[in-house]
Amino acid sequence: MISIIFCSIDPEKAARTASHYHMLCGTEPHEVIQVNNPRSLADGYNRGIEASSGDIVIFSHDDIEFLEPESWLGRLKGHLDRFDLVGLAGTTRLTAPAWAHAGPPYTFGQVAELGGNLAPYRVLVCAVPAPLIGGMQALDGLFLAARRRILEQVRFDASTFDGFHVYDIDFSFSAHLAGFGVAVAADLPVLHQSQGNFDEKWRHYARRFLQKHGTRLATFPQRRFQHALVAAQTKQELIEILNGARAQWPSRTD
Repeated sequence: MISIIFCSIDPEKAARTASHYHMLCGTEPHEVIQVNNPRSLADGYNRGIEASSGDIVIFSHDDIEFLEPESWLGRLKGHLDRFDLVGLAGTTRLTAPAWAHAGPPYTFGQVAELGGNLAPYRVLVCAVPAPLIGGMQALDGLFLAARRRILEQVRFDASTFDGFHVYDIDFSFSAHLAGFGVAVAADLPVLHQSQGNFDEKWRHYARRFLQKHGTRLATFPQRRFQHALVAAQTKQELIEILNGARAQWPSRTD
């Protein structure tokens, strides 16, 4: 059984998200659990966990679309045979309350987004040396797939993160600290219909994260960097960009 949990206040987005996951899972036993108007994402996901029964539990934003649906399920299940928690972007050296702040060579994954001023779409590209990259310390929360055994030890911290920011970094970093295997999947091309917002609300929860985990974060000289952004005009072009590294991937990874 696969349990998909998402929170939404938008009926149109919610219906589209539920339909998308039903299509992705097909005949695979699954349940889609929608949490309406949660006090926070951590609260909503914890409520979803209590209502769920799957051995695989997915936490998803309500504005993402996987662009290769025919291969999504098989690839995801294969990844979860090897790791306990899988996301789409993350870092092997967490230095701050945002995974991307570590910069290369410690950031991995790729995500398509709405393009803003660049083009209709854009792709954020970090390192993608293989279809599955382990050793992550923290993951982006747009999509997280967990084995049930993680949730028996680690839950979302709804007391500290009682809003809509940094809950994902705390959860994935806590899973890493608990000894679970955390990985980034680079072979699940995805379109995210929104972009991150590092506003004052985010900074509030960033300060809470540092109070909780600051002494456990990696330290090394900070370098200036800029992740690659690639413009795209169509979804088909997004797929071409997101699949560009596949010819260099090894046949399997350790």
